[in-house]
Amino acid sequence: MTSHFIITSAIYTSYGKCSTEERIEQTRETIKSIETYAPKSSVVIIDCGEKSVNKNLFDCEVIDYTTNEEIQHHLQEYLRSNIDLNPEIAIKSLLEIIMFGNYLKNITSSYERIFKISGRYKLNSNFNYNNHIEAKNKVVLLTPRQSHHFYSFDVSLSRFSYMTRCWSFDSSLLLKIIETYDKMKEKIIHISRTEKQGDIEHLLYKHLNKKLVKHINVMDVEGHYAPNKKWIEE
Repeated sequence: MTSHFIITSAIYTSYGKCSTEERIEQTRETIKSIETYAPKSSVVIIDCGEKSVNKNLFDCEVIDYTTNEEIQHHLQEYLRSNIDLNPEIAIKSLLEIIMFGNYLKNITSSYERIFKISGRYKLNSNFNYNNHIEAKNKVVLLTPRQSHHFYSFDVSLSRFSYMTRCWSFDSSLLLKIIETYDKMKEKIIHISRTEKQGDIEHLLYKHLNKKLVKHINVMDVEGHYAPNKKWIEE
């Protein structure tokens, strides 16, 4: 069995500092890095931007969630009612949680390991593929960090968070990850209706069973942080 990389993407978006052209090129670099440092892996892009992506732009499968009815329902509800000073955080998390959870529920092929990586980031030359492959029955995530955000949450969330630019899980845990994302989805929808703030990182830390997690100190991915284009290596 091979590994499967899920690239989460929003090529066309009003949020962040990167242009559409930059996002396209960054995503191509993501694909190239997977081909280089995790050879023979399958790759899919799941995208939920403001308009559909030309699927011929990339040398892999592209699944368009832009017109997904469930996503559009919650997005439009949020845009109509929410007064949020930092909407890109909640919107990004709302869309990605629903999109990623939906995709996982529709996986029919068999894989040894499933990776999630953001299209703004790429594996670098230090990426240790075997760290993931050898983590049988485990989720591989960076060591949790104490939050630097002080949101006004109306649900009980941890002050710790998981960095989710890149992480992976053994395929035997697929149903458990789906269950985790269902819980995250319920909370992010609730947050979006109450003019509060929340994100994927805090919700994943809160709802993921810690007994399933193998922590590593370095993931060896790099790329531009969208809000300010700061170069990140972690």
